[in-house]
Amino acid sequence: MPFTHVSDAATHIVRATAHGLIRFDDLAAHLQALMDAGVARVPQLIDARDAEHDLPASDIRRLVELVSDLRATHGFGNRTALVVSTPVDFGMARVYAVFHDLGEAEVWLRDAR
Repeated sequence: MPFTHVSDAATHIVRATAHGLIRFDDLAAHLQALMDAGVARVPQLIDARDAEHDLPASDIRRLVELVSDLRATHGFGNRTALVVSTPVDFGMARVYAVFHDLGEAEVWLRDAR
């Protein structure tokens, strides 16, 4: 699975890591895993520096719809910080708070509380 996550009790942040090629089904499975673990409402830090994506516009629309549905039906979501390594990914991911630095992302998540 391209995503792994661990809940950090000390910081109250879910730390997720993405590796390899990410597709829509991988993102949907990650969201489901967060719900199954009971941490869907916890701020999330996604380290995607070692990931690539294969997300055409249609899949991005599907992802937006999925997250909207999860928010409406399950109260899903909180702050999400995404750490990427390329300028293209940084620009494409602006729907989230996007960072080049892992430490800055953690501070942003902690300051939300």
